[in-house]
Amino acid sequence: MSKELSQTALRIRYPAGQYNDGRAWPALDELRPMSLLHADLPALFPYVAREEAVPHPERRRPRQETQAAALLNAVRSQNPWKDQWVGFWRDHFSVNGYEGGVEAFIPHFEREVIQRHALGNFRQFLEATTTHPCMLFYLNNRSSKAGNANENYARELFELHTLGRDAYLNDLYAEWRSVPGAAQAKPQGYIDQDVYEAARAFTGWTVEDGSGIGGGQRLEKTGRFKYVEAWHDNYQKRVLATEFNPYSGAMKDGQRVLDLCASHPATAHHVMTKLVRRMISDNPPKALIDSTTKLFIQHLRAPNQLALVYQHLAKEALRMPESQRQKVRNPMRLVAVFAQAVQLPFDLTQANILGPIEAAGPAIYSWVSPEGPPDGVSSLLSAGYLRQRISLIQGLAENWWDTGEWDPYRGLSRSASYAQLMSHWDVALLGEPRPELWQAILTAQQINPADTVLSVKEARKMIGYLAWSPSFQTEAIKPDTDLPV
Repeated sequence: MSKELSQTALRIRYPAGQYNDGRAWPALDELRPMSLLHADLPALFPYVAREEAVPHPERRRPRQETQAAALLNAVRSQNPWKDQWVGFWRDHFSVNGYEGGVEAFIPHFEREVIQRHALGNFRQFLEATTTHPCMLFYLNNRSSKAGNANENYARELFELHTLGRDAYLNDLYAEWRSVPGAAQAKPQGYIDQDVYEAARAFTGWTVEDGSGIGGGQRLEKTGRFKYVEAWHDNYQKRVLATEFNPYSGAMKDGQRVLDLCASHPATAHHVMTKLVRRMISDNPPKALIDSTTKLFIQHLRAPNQLALVYQHLAKEALRMPESQRQKVRNPMRLVAVFAQAVQLPFDLTQANILGPIEAAGPAIYSWVSPEGPPDGVSSLLSAGYLRQRISLIQGLAENWWDTGEWDPYRGLSRSASYAQLMSHWDVALLGEPRPELWQAILTAQQINPADTVLSVKEARKMIGYLAWSPSFQTEAIKPDTDLPV
């Protein structure tokens, strides 16, 4: 996130209230720079829900700043293909930013994990997510100890982040030796035994959150990753038909699990299939999935592994007709495209658009379950979301959300007719003349195309109607291949 965004002010407003211990906080109404976007973990730790260092309404601030910054970046972006790429990884390693411990550290997760590693190496990316307080809080690994290993993270590591549900073979094989390929230490998939053993491998991977660790000692309160040897299960393990020796060394068990998962062929197929669907289309060519998977495997240890995949997909997309790679615009992208098309001087200082965006589809860091928000036409254009999407854009056109006013007469006479207005803006919004669309709108509104548009307010309203079109809901983003690898 750019340093410039840190100086962007947002309105913060809440009533007076009390902490759990009875101390009072005053009411507040002020403009405040987004100062948490570049904060380190210790600076964010006071926002953890169980702490009493900041008023309760302030605790949502780290997440809100991250969401606001992502929206501003989308509106200003000249490379929406890369934005889509980063968004994929954010959703692949999904955490719920509305949970207390997670919410506090969202700016750091976005900056130091998602954006930093999105064009790097997948194995390194995987460990960065595993050791971050957002993931450790979200999937409960911070409390996982020898003798009482928490399986949440290990389960999602296999099922979502790496091998995928299709590689879960427990309904076919109840014992690790039975899994095809296990005799050669190359099992085709994983079973519950692998999850249990992997959970043991990650015991002791925790967060400096002030917890007691025995012997009268307590962890610091920094939010940083901490390996607690006394909590780790040091006995032998077996994961994916691979034997782990006892007492392998600090963090070695967990790191070996990450090695095995990141390099498994099922991981390449699962993750690259998801990626191609997100970047290309809901039903991409199998050959493209296969070539992307092959490239991912070929460069498993390359520091720029994901950048190479990025360029491969971008080049292949440029060879495809746009009709074959249409994707539904998510709500943030919907706002960005409309704002750019009408040259809206987009301002979040007083705006209240984050709520309407979330009502129109999953906002970033808002999905409750770890599989991440759904992607695709059936989800994003469902009946529930579609109405909210229309409201979102109409509100943007008419400034319901206080995002700024714009000139609907740009390039037109102030005495323009409805026909002139609509035929001018259909190209700006939809990329091509759509006379049948705007004529249908005028007919539905019982408006004579030759009549003069009466006011700026009326003009903005009518242009908003144009963006209700199904054509505005989808797009084929032009790939940007100009990326150093």
